[in-house]
Amino acid sequence: MTRTKLIFCSILLLAGASLRAAGSAEDREQTLQALVAQAGSAQARGDFAAAAESYRKAVEIDPSIPELWANLGLMDHESDNHVEAIQSFKKAIAINPSLFVPQLFLGIEYLAAQDPHTALPFLKTASKLNPQDLQAVLSLGRAYSMLELGSQAADAYWRAAHLAPNNGSAWLALGTSYLQQVENDARSLNSTYKSSPFVTLRSAETFAEQGKLIEAANAYKAALAVPSPPPCAHAQYAITLLRQKKLPEAQTQLQLEKQSPSPCGLTQLGVAVTFTAQGNFDAGLNELSSIAAIDAAFVKTNLPLFSDVLSADQHQSLTDAIRARQNSGSLNAETGELINAAFVSDDVPSIDFAGAAQPAEPSQQSSPANAVRLQAAGQYSACNNQLRDGLNKLTILQTKVLASCAFYSGDFRTASAAAQSLKENPATVVQGLYWESKADEKLAIAVLAHAGEVEPNSPQMRILLGDVLRQKRRWSEAESEYRKALALDPKSRTARLSLAIDLFTELKNDEALDLDKSLLAEVPDDAEANLLAGEILVQQHQYEQAEPYLDKCSKLKEDLRPQLHLMLGQVYSETGRIPEAISEYRSGLSTDQDGSIHYQLARLYQKSGDSAAASEQIRISKQLRERWDNQAHVVLEQRSTDLSRQ
Repeated sequence: MTRTKLIFCSILLLAGASLRAAGSAEDREQTLQALVAQAGSAQARGDFAAAAESYRKAVEIDPSIPELWANLGLMDHESDNHVEAIQSFKKAIAINPSLFVPQLFLGIEYLAAQDPHTALPFLKTASKLNPQDLQAVLSLGRAYSMLELGSQAADAYWRAAHLAPNNGSAWLALGTSYLQQVENDARSLNSTYKSSPFVTLRSAETFAEQGKLIEAANAYKAALAVPSPPPCAHAQYAITLLRQKKLPEAQTQLQLEKQSPSPCGLTQLGVAVTFTAQGNFDAGLNELSSIAAIDAAFVKTNLPLFSDVLSADQHQSLTDAIRARQNSGSLNAETGELINAAFVSDDVPSIDFAGAAQPAEPSQQSSPANAVRLQAAGQYSACNNQLRDGLNKLTILQTKVLASCAFYSGDFRTASAAAQSLKENPATVVQGLYWESKADEKLAIAVLAHAGEVEPNSPQMRILLGDVLRQKRRWSEAESEYRKALALDPKSRTARLSLAIDLFTELKNDEALDLDKSLLAEVPDDAEANLLAGEILVQQHQYEQAEPYLDKCSKLKEDLRPQLHLMLGQVYSETGRIPEAISEYRSGLSTDQDGSIHYQLARLYQKSGDSAAASEQIRISKQLRERWDNQAHVVLEQRSTDLSRQ
């Protein structure tokens, strides 16, 4: 409301000046001035409808003044007369395209109407006319986000964060845009390029980040089972092996990485941590301090990958060794603290937000040829500094070097920009998606954490924190965060649906269904809410009641569709529609990890009389089950070993 008043007042002065210039008859000018004054008084007391009526009369007297149309549009906008507002803004722009307000609010109107394609050109013009206007930049970012143009949305939101560094909404929108781009990249990788070893490598990294070390190890093996594995694949597999306490196997992988034609700084870090894990703290510290002397940012960014390799006792011994060296003067305090802190990392990347929100300072000695040498020497920060300011002039090889150097030195914005450049070339599009996914994930985590620091009690932040906890299977803690979000914003659909999903996971089905039905009472065609209702009723064996909800899930997101197929398959099976059940189960096979879905499919084939198909499904089911049991056995052995070491 305050913002609209300020805009109105500035336009009112412009309108008055135009009226004096435009009017020729004294009585006509007086009438117009009186109408503008009446509109101002009405707007000041919050009577936007009366203000709009005064402006409507004014434009009837003189329709050639764009400021009058802009003010009329603003008053209709505030009165929720959106069709009229759009028409008025269009007329103002037709007369004077350089007016900021009608460009901005016409874009905002189209965003409200869920038409980002039409909104975008108006918002781009508005942000060019007034680059310092926060609302214009935020609205531009929202338009890009609605169009699923995550990179462009992030650029806009960085500008917004620079304009208002204490605005939590700007940081939240920025972090969300990075998450959106990570999802977009994952979708492309897993559909169009799923046969690439970079896709398998990214999958392995994701498993490792989630602590699913068995799955990560299997994925790393698959990524390495090609003639030319991606750079650092052996080293990253070694990290997973170190986390599994498999030191000899890890050393083998590190040795294989050393033989790779592409340099990988993680190899030397792996060697250093292996020494430390073996109890050779002097050798480990020698290696780590040597790496930190070459590139401290590299150590700060990447040593946290090894944070759970050491036991509590080993970390204490390392801390003691660091302190002893600092006391003797053989290790400076800064390097010691850097190494020690990395082993207790909270998984939040370190970013200088004050500097990151602004363009980087130009490098004084840019040398692309020298950058390759710096990368090979493990000087990632220096390599990044050599290349980042000339990104648009780099060759494909140099751009790949920049993506790697920027990422490993912790300059994730530059890594993301280099990745976008790689995506534009058909020969390197997969590598571009790979690096962008990695960099944007780091940016999302760091930015969202910062948003929480700026506005720790916003409902959006509570929801995001709940989502993170739910992903980590900490159900009760996630429930608490969702309830806090609802206490702050009881009408939030996102918080209510997230809470309902979490309650369902906790087997609190009655409360989950009641909450879900309240959402469907408001929006009956909400696909995710319908899916949840169907799942709850299927779990309660109320198949006929579940089907109408599942039938309303046609607009479900692609990643949720396999679950829908399984629910429908179960409903059709339990209600005697065997051919339909077989079709649905086959569509949901991609989610079968333990063979249970193939087993259900085998039973359906038996009922339909297709013994051959049933036998094949039983064979696959046993295969998957054995693999699942073997993985579970390894996990139990690993946990037993960990307990015995404590």
